[in-house]
Amino acid sequence: MKAWFPGWFFPLIVLFSIVTVWLRLEVVDTSYAISKTEATIRTLEEERKRSELKLSSLRSPKRLEALAKGKFNLRQPNADQVVHLK
Repeated sequence: MKAWFPGWFFPLIVLFSIVTVWLRLEVVDTSYAISKTEATIRTLEEERKRSELKLSSLRSPKRLEALAKGKFNLRQPNADQVVHLK
């Protein structure tokens, strides 16, 4: 009896199947890597927002004035101590 398919057909099908499974695994691994990177980006953005908020509170004029008066014993300058630049 004559074979329906040539002898190289089945090894070729097996090779294509292996390549297809390998590519699918690569897609899944890449998807996990992208998800992990997106989570890292979200975490870093939240940390940046918290840092900006903290920085703005540390630069607050009221806070700096209270710190200057309390910790460094500073006060407002007298009129004769102010030098105006042109």
